[in-house]
Amino acid sequence: MLSALHPRESKEWLNIRFFAGQVCYGLDLREYDVALLRKSKQINLSWIIELYNAHPHKEKFFDSSLSNQMGVIEKLIGSGLFREQIISGVSEEDIRKSWEPGLSEYKMMRKKYLLYP
Repeated sequence: MLSALHPRESKEWLNIRFFAGQVCYGLDLREYDVALLRKSKQINLSWIIELYNAHPHKEKFFDSSLSNQMGVIEKLIGSGLFREQIISGVSEEDIRKSWEPGLSEYKMMRKKYLLYP
């Protein structure tokens, strides 16, 4: 569920201070059990999907000039297709399925480099 955030001048908001004084929305993950995320061994795509769907200016959601984190999302995920899938409303399950061929290929390739299979 999205919560209203009120950016203020502090170390934690230093990189997004251009939002100071404006009401912003985000997910409050302070109480989230990180152990669950680690146990799942997956990126939680539902957070990105929820934030995109709630964003009032969808054309700016992936704008790297507004967020240094979103600017590298394709590099982190490894595909420009991810952005298109989010914009098109592709489900989390279908996004994960689209990654499977590349992941399977990578796992086969890396086997010869593993010291302990």
